[in-house]
Amino acid sequence: MAQDDVNGATPGLPRRAVLRGLGAAGVGVAVTGGPSTAQAAVPAQVARGPTAAPVPACGEITAEGVTRALAVLEDIIKKDKAATTVPGIAVAVVYDGVVRYLKGIGERQAGVAGDVDPDTVFQLASVSKPLSSTVIAAALTRQLSKGQGWNDTLQSLRPGFTLADPWVGQHVTVADMFSHRSGLPDHAGDLLEDLGYTGEQIVSKLALYPLSRFRDTYAYTNYGLTAGAVAFAASTGRSWQELAREVLFAPLGMTSANYSFAELQASKNRAALHTLVNGRWTPDLGANNDGQAPAGGANASVRDLARWLTMLLAGGVVPGLPGPLVDTAGLQAIWRPQSVTHGPEELGGRSGFYGLGWNVDYENTGELRLSHSGAFGRGAATSILLYPSKKLGIAVLTNADPRGLPEAIAAEFVDIVRYNASTRNWLAYLGPIVSEPVTEDQTKYSRPAVNPTPPRNLGAYVGTYPNRVYGDLTVSLQQGMLSFTVGPAGKRFPLMHYSGDEFFFQTTGENASGFSGAIFTFARNRAASLTINAWNRDKLGVFTRRQA
Repeated sequence: MAQDDVNGATPGLPRRAVLRGLGAAGVGVAVTGGPSTAQAAVPAQVARGPTAAPVPACGEITAEGVTRALAVLEDIIKKDKAATTVPGIAVAVVYDGVVRYLKGIGERQAGVAGDVDPDTVFQLASVSKPLSSTVIAAALTRQLSKGQGWNDTLQSLRPGFTLADPWVGQHVTVADMFSHRSGLPDHAGDLLEDLGYTGEQIVSKLALYPLSRFRDTYAYTNYGLTAGAVAFAASTGRSWQELAREVLFAPLGMTSANYSFAELQASKNRAALHTLVNGRWTPDLGANNDGQAPAGGANASVRDLARWLTMLLAGGVVPGLPGPLVDTAGLQAIWRPQSVTHGPEELGGRSGFYGLGWNVDYENTGELRLSHSGAFGRGAATSILLYPSKKLGIAVLTNADPRGLPEAIAAEFVDIVRYNASTRNWLAYLGPIVSEPVTEDQTKYSRPAVNPTPPRNLGAYVGTYPNRVYGDLTVSLQQGMLSFTVGPAGKRFPLMHYSGDEFFFQTTGENASGFSGAIFTFARNRAASLTINAWNRDKLGVFTRRQA
């Protein structure tokens, strides 16, 4: 969503578009607990731990609070797992330089022998973004870039790159892409991924998307960030995967971590993605996100994420290395607010920010709070949460479609640390926020049309309808039924009649949004164009028929 708002979803956006902002607008608000005082935030009936233990007056993070929360963390995990029935969860907590909790619970793949453990490899979804910003910060610490680093323009690193406004295309930097302030529309390019376009093809097509005001608008873009990351890696003479392995994964001993679907498939201890179908968890082992690897294609175990968090919370220092893996200037750069993600909900309230690949917020007590969530509608939900000044971090990985579970576990854990109590039922609060938004088309086409009119002779709709972004869409008639194919993958979508020249179809893929209208217009009794509602949010979903 262009403005992250946990109180409502943007109509027409897929669940991944809604969830990806939770690190700022969901967990951020959640961990704060809403009320500005501990007295207002802590209901006595849900207090945890010994009643004699003093509760910090204003919710400070203390060693005693962390110990108290660790004592009940497993109960929290089991409670939330039972409530959601997700197959598997892995959790790590790092505090004061030590991994204090590291455990997996449940199944790697529903119905197949094999339990989740600390070394089970999960698909991280958008938790890939803060990991990727750390890769660049580590590379800059080693002075591997031949240019200005974050301030390098993409054109200087990738000749030929541009955007719809040539001036913006000339000036947009790696930092602009990592802070989602390029002006590209929210999730630009994601729908193309579902149709079989490669990452390179999608990055090239970013020039076709309309722009908002440059550096004045926050809109989350997987392929914008990917373009910045891949261009930066090229400036070091390495591929993105090679750079990540050299500057981050190898030095930290993150042996399971990678940005490669092939490496994920080769792992004997990996978690499948899962969605709930007719009351049963259905596994999915085929979600390949290499096209947007820096933004959503990382894979790692929770043990390896604990190594990463330990380094970050130690100020970039790793024992045994001659110097910091990421220097202080590098950490300050990626954690500095760059974009405003959402404004205050009340006069005098706080805004939320995005740094370079990180959600950046501040607690009532002043601590910097860093976070990010990730989600695949095909069956993953992940979250990380850090308090650098308090040296506390938690990572939660799950192998099921988003239900607010990783954020709820992290939020309740921090509640116990700060207040010795849960300030609210986090699953009940977060579940509706991350649930699949119901689009207007889904509602409309789920019911028969009132007084529908018949279609024309179906042959009148047959033809090829080009579009500069999505390519040629070909409508065909087979056995009395219309359907269309589009994209390099040649995906076929059966068309169902609604009324007159209005049809609809079922969207599919990671960015599926239910039913979508497919509306033909005619000129002089010939089909002239076809509008696909689900692909028209940025006014790019009109296909004009090619004349014979």
